[in-house]
Amino acid sequence: MIQGHISISSSSDHDNLRQLLKRREFGRFSDSGFKGSSGLNDVLQELAAPALSYKVKRIEFIEAGIVHLEEGICFKSPILAKVLEHCDTLILFIATIGSALEEEAARLNEDNRLTRAYILDRLGSLTAEHVVNAFHENMKHRYAQKGYGVTLRFSPGYCDWPVTEQRKLMRLVDAETIGVTMKASCLMHPRKSVSGVFGLFPQAVNGKKPVYNPCGHCGKKDCNARRHCVA
Repeated sequence: MIQGHISISSSSDHDNLRQLLKRREFGRFSDSGFKGSSGLNDVLQELAAPALSYKVKRIEFIEAGIVHLEEGICFKSPILAKVLEHCDTLILFIATIGSALEEEAARLNEDNRLTRAYILDRLGSLTAEHVVNAFHENMKHRYAQKGYGVTLRFSPGYCDWPVTEQRKLMRLVDAETIGVTMKASCLMHPRKSVSGVFGLFPQAVNGKKPVYNPCGHCGKKDCNARRHCVA
């Protein structure tokens, strides 16, 4: 079992986040008062505090749509089980950008500065996703050197994996160290937080086969979480 925490400094992470600021949706709002991408970048550096906590656990076996981990822990989801069918290791993570940005967006809403509030809220969501994507890519490159590939990432609430299984994930990953807690509804606080898992499989087992993507077998074309790199 391996566990760790990552605090992402503004000098490294926010440089990478510049790509987010080039998105067309942020250029549409000339009345927002952010003064273009430089203004948005200043806001990110001031308000976003990206951090991530993760744990690496061994997969004991997968059977009847249930993923069994070491220490008797299990996740029930036939689709997740299919995603992980060739894996022997699971990486569990929780990431956040803190609460300051969403608090500022709420304050702007109360002041009826709705455009600026919307941009901040949207940027916060994209930034949290960016932190997780960067972590996923980092682990992909790290484990490739050890002969492993990585699956797509999967979060509680995706497909047939119940959001209530968030409780198990929260117990396994040291979320409070990075300031993340869970409400009775299984939603996380701060709201701009992302949790999930992805598997590690020996490249020799999967060979050149593409990583399994459940979206390729799903008819829900308007799903916000749909992956377009369908395998």
